[in-house]
Amino acid sequence: MSLHDLNWLVSHTEPKASKMVDQLREHGVDHEELLALMGTIPRHDFVEPAFSHLAYSATPLPIGRNQTISQPLTVARMTEWLLAHSRLGRVLEIGTGSGYQTRILSHFFNKVHTVERLEPLYLQAKSRLSSMGVKNVEYLFGDGQTGWPNKVEMDAVIITAMASKIPLALTDCLKQQGILIMPIDQPSPQIGCWRKEGDRWKCLGTESAYFVPLLEGMEHA
Repeated sequence: MSLHDLNWLVSHTEPKASKMVDQLREHGVDHEELLALMGTIPRHDFVEPAFSHLAYSATPLPIGRNQTISQPLTVARMTEWLLAHSRLGRVLEIGTGSGYQTRILSHFFNKVHTVERLEPLYLQAKSRLSSMGVKNVEYLFGDGQTGWPNKVEMDAVIITAMASKIPLALTDCLKQQGILIMPIDQPSPQIGCWRKEGDRWKCLGTESAYFVPLLEGMEHA
């Protein structure tokens, strides 16, 4: 990207972000602090440079290694569920990806624990958020399906990849009344929000969404 292209991108970022926020409002997102935050985070820094001009559009975008950043509405909906239902202590994020959702979570939660199985994305997100001054995030390069080490109890777990089953390590680490947000592919691709109530789960909301699949193992650079 040339200096000219960069200057053009910077000068056009604010109106694009404002339009994105307006579109979120039109879809029912009404948490003003969340909307203000999403309007100020430079989303174009979280996508591949070739797609920077589309960073604020209503679509998932590539971030490398066949992974994507979710469309703004999906990010906003998942975060709204957390803000409405979860204690804002510790949250476990499975699938750091670009770090965009991580950045948003770090604004609201006291502590964010985030796991990424692809080493290049793990390193990139850690460096990116550090350069933004984010200090309340712990990063782990590992298999997210095994949960967080040291058996830390979480107020919420958010999974940003499509699963056909729920890993027990992720539900076991949730406190009672904790919130689980994850995409599932049955009966159709959707994202859901559940509250842990003893041995039962209460569904608090669902919405259609598409994600890359939740995979086991780790991949080095």
